[in-house]
Amino acid sequence: MTKKLYFLFLNIFILVLNTKCDTLTDKRETRNPYFIMNTYNIDDEFIERRRVEYDFNNKGFINQDALYLQSEVKTIVICNEDDIDKSDEEKKTILFWNTATIYDIYSSIIYLSVYPLWYYKQKEKDDIYCFKIVGVGWIDNVNKPICKDPEAKQCPDMIILGTTQFAYRYDKSGILSLNKYFTKYTLKNGNSIESRLNNKYAQLDYRVDDNWLAVPVIIDLRTFRFNVTTFDNCISKGYNLHYPPPLSDYWGPDYKKTWTWAKVIEYAEMITKCTGQPGYQLIGSKSEDMKLFIIICQSLGIPFFFDDQYKNKMCGFRSTENIKKLSILRKLFEEHYIDKWLDEGKIKKWQSLPYPSSVEKQPIFPLIDKLRDNYGELHGMVFDLITNAKYVTSDVELSYMPGTSSFLGGSGISITKDSKYADQLFEYIEILIDKSNPFLLQLNDMITPYEDIHLSVCDKAPEKKTNKTLCNSLLFERGIFPYYYLNNNEIDVIYINHTATNNNRGILFSISGKYNQNQVTKDFINSLNSKEYMCDEEANYNRNTITYVDPYRIKLPISSNQVLILKSMKDYNGGEVQLITDNRCSIIDETIKNAKPIQFPYNTFSQLNEFETRSPISILFAHLYYKHNNTNEGSFEAIINECCDIIDDSLTPLCKGYKNIIFEPEECHKQEQIRKINYKNCKLNDTDKLPTVLECPYITPGDTKGLVLTICTIIGLLIEVFFIAIVLKFENVRCISAAGPRFLLCLFISCMILDLSVLFWIGVPLKYKCILRIWTMIIGITGLICSYSIKSEFIISVYNNHNIRKSAYQLKSYMLYIIILVIQFILLVIWTLTQEGITTIDRYVNEIGFFFKENTCSIGSEYALNPMFGLDFILLMLSILMSYRGRNIPAEFNYSKKIFITSLFSLLLLSLYYMVVIIDIEKPYPYFIFLSTILLISLTISILFIGNKVLILLNINIDTEFSIMVYTNGDSNRESNDYITEESKDHDTTNNCESCDSCESCESCESSNGENSDESSEEISEISDNDNESSQEELNAKNRKNNNYNDNGNKKNSKKKGGENYHEYIEIQARSDNREYIPSLSMN
Repeated sequence: MTKKLYFLFLNIFILVLNTKCDTLTDKRETRNPYFIMNTYNIDDEFIERRRVEYDFNNKGFINQDALYLQSEVKTIVICNEDDIDKSDEEKKTILFWNTATIYDIYSSIIYLSVYPLWYYKQKEKDDIYCFKIVGVGWIDNVNKPICKDPEAKQCPDMIILGTTQFAYRYDKSGILSLNKYFTKYTLKNGNSIESRLNNKYAQLDYRVDDNWLAVPVIIDLRTFRFNVTTFDNCISKGYNLHYPPPLSDYWGPDYKKTWTWAKVIEYAEMITKCTGQPGYQLIGSKSEDMKLFIIICQSLGIPFFFDDQYKNKMCGFRSTENIKKLSILRKLFEEHYIDKWLDEGKIKKWQSLPYPSSVEKQPIFPLIDKLRDNYGELHGMVFDLITNAKYVTSDVELSYMPGTSSFLGGSGISITKDSKYADQLFEYIEILIDKSNPFLLQLNDMITPYEDIHLSVCDKAPEKKTNKTLCNSLLFERGIFPYYYLNNNEIDVIYINHTATNNNRGILFSISGKYNQNQVTKDFINSLNSKEYMCDEEANYNRNTITYVDPYRIKLPISSNQVLILKSMKDYNGGEVQLITDNRCSIIDETIKNAKPIQFPYNTFSQLNEFETRSPISILFAHLYYKHNNTNEGSFEAIINECCDIIDDSLTPLCKGYKNIIFEPEECHKQEQIRKINYKNCKLNDTDKLPTVLECPYITPGDTKGLVLTICTIIGLLIEVFFIAIVLKFENVRCISAAGPRFLLCLFISCMILDLSVLFWIGVPLKYKCILRIWTMIIGITGLICSYSIKSEFIISVYNNHNIRKSAYQLKSYMLYIIILVIQFILLVIWTLTQEGITTIDRYVNEIGFFFKENTCSIGSEYALNPMFGLDFILLMLSILMSYRGRNIPAEFNYSKKIFITSLFSLLLLSLYYMVVIIDIEKPYPYFIFLSTILLISLTISILFIGNKVLILLNINIDTEFSIMVYTNGDSNRESNDYITEESKDHDTTNNCESCDSCESCESCESSNGENSDESSEEISEISDNDNESSQEELNAKNRKNNNYNDNGNKKNSKKKGGENYHEYIEIQARSDNREYIPSLSMN
């Protein structure tokens, strides 16, 4: 029973399996192999429609070679024959930008040959796709606007980009990060794409910020070739030349130390002298001189790029030591040991024009496209593309690259950010790079970007090699070599020329020079009719083929039924001739191993594209090879530095759209209130709308605001000095002495200090300025407040008849304010010792969207700064309160009014000053307003207290009232409003008082002086000036009242009691007409 069930299930399984296989076979058989291909020219004009058949077994179009030969084709659109007439709603079209040109669509055809396999994979998902490939070249592929760009005309889904172009497209938000697809590939296949890469440094080309930007599809290597015939001829002429490694053992086991670029330049000189033609050549149409220069730098240990402090890439070979190392290149170019490689039309135009005034105006020199223009033959040594088939001839051999480095580049396929089909397109890429498919080998030559995809001749797998492959390896070394063979039981020696045709090797017998002069050998060679024999799987006389026997022997057919075994002399003479198995493959392997990207050791970056386009190395070499002129050519160091300037400029990114702008404003222009913005890690172009200047955060001396403040400060200081001089000169004159000279001096000195503080706010913030602006402001304001506070307190005390004993009151009052000044001084010293003077802050610029560092004054220790301001605020509040206490003093006694106004001014001044010190202000206008306010308030306070007195001294007629009050220390019950007002009138002519200066003989003056001379008397300052706005009626009423009081007062004062000290305070306020004036007594 169990056995029957087993066979039943087995039959069911076989039936199901056969059904699935039949279904799969049916599907494959039903795949339509015919596709329609429409072609368009450079103007997008239709050329032709082709019906092509696809071979799914060989994975290519039938008769694909004919497709390669199409010319003038820029765009190809391919669809399956079943879909060509479907509407756009029924099918989708993939747009692929390739770097092909109208002259060469080879790569476009290969990319199209992937399409049929991908098409049917998508069709299984019920998705129908057509494929459009456009050859945009190597410039538009990276620079042309795409997709959402307002200037874009197309939105490609995939783009082929070079290794110097990925980052540029990525920075422009053009291509997609492929990280998630690389991860999916690893999970799906068990190994990653990066693990398959041939070169460990290749990742540097394809990654930016840990993002994979493309999948490698083409590897770009440079190789070194030389003309064997030229070497042989020059050697025969006595020149000390040797085949480069590995074709000669002359270089020893470590060829990198002996086969150097210095040796190449030496060989180039010898070949030039030997042949009369340049011994070295450059092949290629784009940046070949730059690539040569970079690998020479890498071999010499010279960094080509380095990171500056802003993480920008900069020229790395400016130093004197590096310039000295590079001087070996001078002879190569100056002596013309290298063949012409630049477009001489552009060179002549450059030479005919004045030298460019800036690095931005330097020309770009295109290279001669020697590949396309069939430019000459190789007659020496060449720096060449490894894929160049032009020089794969019998006279030209590959060798190791000199030094320790070689060039590594290539191109990859990227998916654009705005493509709707990213998932499907990565499936296309997977088919393209699959090692079971031939596409990458078709796009490349012997080697691909992947370790597991290469020509079978270089297969590293331990599998048995064919006789043809082994024969090619045996004959790989070029030149004439001795072999021996048995002839009638005798050993004869024959010299055989190793030849090459494409990738195949062979031998050629000839009688020339010193070789094969033996008659037996001559007869033998003549019998072969000078035939050339090529390696193959078997020796065949009719097909002229030879084959491999063992590591030293080959089989040569000499007739239809006879063969001859030729044996290398290597096993006979101990190795005179070097035999290298798989020489060409070993050279390629060595080249890959030593190859480095041009930006090594950095990841690719977007500025490489512009650097390559600007071709600064071409300008450097043009100076050496052609010279701009013969009289004004700079030194080698100057030429190197100019090249570095161009490199630095090309590597500096544009600020527009840059993610991390670092900038630093320059010093403010002395004559303008602006400063130029110096962008440190990017540069502006004509279309950028970023600001180029910023307004200065401080007032510059040469600007209008600075000049106005400076002039006003000087004028203010001169006025204050004038007032001080007036006080000192007329301190004994009644109108000055009555106001208090010491008070006025303190007031004016404080105002001068305030005026001086303005100067420390003008110009660049410096440490001494930052400190002195605080010192002068605090001392000035504190001195000002203390001056009028003492005055105010004294007036109120006298008016209220309190503490009228002069000495006791003044000592107490002065000591209090002196202590305050000492405290402020101590706080200033502490603040100065604990502050930096200058500090750096981050300043944000909205127009740019980034911060920059700026120096500004430090506010220092707030524990010292705030108490200083706090103390001044307290003094101001007390001063205002004292003014309030004096509110009952008559309006005519207006010193209290002046002090109140001054206190309010000081409060405004102190508040503004505290704000500008504490608050960070970016604009100069608030500072200008604040400093102007200081000067205005300072001058106003000074004029307020001395202006009318100066006018009196200058005999300028003013209408002013003076009043006379008589206070005694015994009259404590007087009314505060009792006073005597007397209209100014002509006094008795016996007094002969016409002015203050002439009143010493006046009776009233004498009386006053007599009172003042008493040691017990109190000198009291003038209380008030009347603004003379009282009506005549009010004045008459007051006069009547005061006349009564004056009579009583005179009676009291006429009595002098023993031991009692009476004091009269007499203040005369009269309408001043400069005829008679009775001055008041003064507190001095």
